[in-house]
Amino acid sequence: MIICGIAATVVYGMFDPAESAFFPKCPFLLLTGGLRCPGCGSQRAIHSLLHLEFKEAFLYNPLVIISIPFLILLAAAALVKESRPGFYNKVNSSLLSKTLLVIIIVWWIVRNIIGL
Repeated sequence: MIICGIAATVVYGMFDPAESAFFPKCPFLLLTGGLRCPGCGSQRAIHSLLHLEFKEAFLYNPLVIISIPFLILLAAAALVKESRPGFYNKVNSSLLSKTLLVIIIVWWIVRNIIGL
């Protein structure tokens, strides 16, 4: 997984998803004629982050940028799963998963209503 992560970082750092044809396009966006899914703009946001363009990254997909600390927390919990099972269980709780699902669905609706 580490090698895949490094490879993805290199690819996203070197190539702009907005200009490179080999990056996948959002099927939801294509099928609906312009409605955005919760992840639309993520590839461009990651590319911008790797180039330290924080404002542009946030404008492409704020949810991705806001999610980074939580993703780091998830990774940390996975690393200490054996030594700190209580921490791991709290981070991976059903309540937290349901809360995140609600946030994603609300973001999906709101971004299409107000055009983000």
